[in-house]
Amino acid sequence: MNLKYLFVAVPIALSILGNWTANAGETINEAGALGLVVDNWDAKEVEKGHTLVEHAGRYVAIPDDPAALKNTGDCKGKYEYMPDGSWKGAGTCTVTFKDEGTLQESFEEGSHLKEYSYNYTGGTGKFDAAKGGGTYTTENLTYTHAGGKYKGQIILP
Repeated sequence: MNLKYLFVAVPIALSILGNWTANAGETINEAGALGLVVDNWDAKEVEKGHTLVEHAGRYVAIPDDPAALKNTGDCKGKYEYMPDGSWKGAGTCTVTFKDEGTLQESFEEGSHLKEYSYNYTGGTGKFDAAKGGGTYTTENLTYTHAGGKYKGQIILP
């Protein structure tokens, strides 16, 4: 179950997307690498093999384009692990772009998915009323660290 903890932290990393300077009505394509850290993994076994988890973590997104702005994310989510080994999770992240604003992001993960999904649901500053989203993948590196990749779009109003 230890590796699953980090696997959950990766969704947090998905919020690390897109730091490009953009104009209104512009679509910003984003892609890059994620570095994730699990800050809290509060697991409670409700019955044998059935565990509920409250999660908090952080990530940094490193765009493939070296000229693009980097961003960070602070995430919270809930996960459920079933006796058959399957699991699912969902949560939200606040994605921060230095001197540009923030994006609110929701994410979904689970053992039934090959790639996880994220959606932008608005923001502040340059990202006020922004939409978009994409997919991400993660791999646990240690109990509290994970890495991954993301790709998607930010659609400015």
